[in-house]
Amino acid sequence: MAIESRATAAPELLAYVDGLRVDADRMDGYAGRLRGAAETLGNCAEAPEWSGAVLEQQATACVAAAIQLRAAAAALLAHAAE
Repeated sequence: MAIESRATAAPELLAYVDGLRVDADRMDGYAGRLRGAAETLGNCAEAPEWSGAVLEQQATACVAAAIQLRAAAAALLAHAAE
């Protein structure tokens, strides 16, 4: 990210961009927690067979959301610099 683009963007926009990045980090964290839960349940004989696959799907969706949030933040910042 170029320093000059941050300097020309409105403070409200920069705060929103930072919020999107925080949300992206949060989604990455959720993905890690879901994968940890899948691993824990994988070692539990009483857990439903399908639980690991469902948790992995949700973790993958969280990672995809994080990527999209970071892309949105970058696009907003680039638009602000125009």
